[in-house]
Amino acid sequence: MPEKKKTASQSNKTEAVIYLGPEIPGTVSRGVVFNNGLTARMENAVKELPALAALLVPVHDVVKAKKELKEEVSAIRICYRKAEEYAAQKGAKG
Repeated sequence: MPEKKKTASQSNKTEAVIYLGPEIPGTVSRGVVFNNGLTARMENAVKELPALAALLVPVHDVVKAKKELKEEVSAIRICYRKAEEYAAQKGAKG
């Protein structure tokens, strides 16, 4: 049976994760590494849009995640599109 993936919010808070989603104005930029858990703004964003958690990837899984992002139909790509919509909404408000 395949091993179930942990999202960043389920992972150990001290594990470094990198955000592979689009920039969300006032919250996060693409490529930001969180070493000691998420910022309060990012935590709130993940609560508002749980799909963002899939874009918080352990640093050691970055290469695999970037390959999956290039696939037209992959879970992480779908989450990326949702994050783009969310970012557009946040940009329009801010």
